[in-house]
Order: sequence, then C-alpha cells, then structure tokens
Amino acid sequence: MVRAACHCGAVRIILEPAPAWVLDCNCSICRRYGVLWAYRSDPIGKTELSVELVQGEDAVEAYIWGDRWIGFWRCKACGCVTHHTALDQPSTIRAVNARMFVNFDPASVILHRSDNAHTGAFWTRPDAPIRQGGQPPMDPPGPDDWR
Repeated sequence: MVRAACHCGAVRIILEPAPAWVLDCNCSICRRYGVLWAYRSDPIGKTELSVELVQGEDAVEAYIWGDRWIGFWRCKACGCVTHHTALDQPSTIRAVNARMFVNFDPASVILHRSDNAHTGAFWTRPDAPIRQGGQPPMDPPGPDDWR
C-alpha cells in the first residue's frame, strides 16, 4: 500500500499495490505542475491499481482546460495537485501525483517520459550527484504520519 497526501494533509489517497512506474509528461500543464503520474490502469506493467480518496473529497477543486476532458484536482488549502480524473467519470481517480507519496522510495519505480510537448526536453534526468538539502531534519514519521 502507498499513501499519498497534499502538503497540509487535508487530502489523502491510498494506492494498492505500489506502482511499478510513473510518468513524466512534458505537456504544458504537467510541466508547470511538476507532477509525476502513477496511473490506476497500468498498460506497461499490466496491473490495475486500487486508488481510493480516503480524506478530502470536499477539500479539492478541479482545474479544467482545453478540450474539457481531464480535471486536475488540487487541495483548496495548500494548492498541491493531487490527482486527475476524466470528467465523464469524476469520482474515478485516473492518476495520482507520485510527488505526493509518503515514505516511498522513488528508486523503486521506473520513470517513463512522454513527450507530449514534442520538444524532447524534460527536467527529470540524473545530471549531477544529489546535494544535501538545507532544511533541518524532521523527526522520523510515525505510523499515522502522512507527511
């Protein structure tokens, strides 16, 4: 099971099993959101993920654009983009933003890139060693911690 939550914790999602891959899409909106998508229906790994919004149904709002086919859902309080749905099935989560995953090792999934901008340009790439962050360390998360 994988837990996902927005920054403030108002929106919480559970996925099962853990995804085998995530998608980096460079279209105009995904690039701006900085999302990596874990899809419910997995044509690459041939699995179906169980995805459940366990908290925050009333804490999200959708941004709808273009052909009005997809709604990008974000927390009304902290603004995090948590998931997207097809508008003909708004209660069925199509994909979860993997950057919302809690206590998840990104090295455990394959990163696929989809060139929907038709530029060949992506921000995700291993160009340099990982740098130590400047934020003070936090206490280890407990079993009910969704940060």
